[in-house]
Amino acid sequence: MKIKEFFALVLNILKDWRVIVTLVVMLFVMWAANFILTYKKKPRKSKKDKKAAAEAAPAKPAEEKKEESKEEASE
Repeated sequence: MKIKEFFALVLNILKDWRVIVTLVVMLFVMWAANFILTYKKKPRKSKKDKKAAAEAAPAKPAEEKKEESKEEASE
């Protein structure tokens, strides 16, 4: 087999639709596997953090109301 015939054969193989589809599928599988292996979830908040955040939010308006009532009483 001469080199010219060899390159023609390789070119015909690479142009085949089955080879192209297989290559695309393999690249997708490799990308998906890499994504799954490197995926990092956000850290979950513990129940204590949720309770502390819930208690802190209403605490500010209550303090502001107390301050307003003190200002009205002093006038």
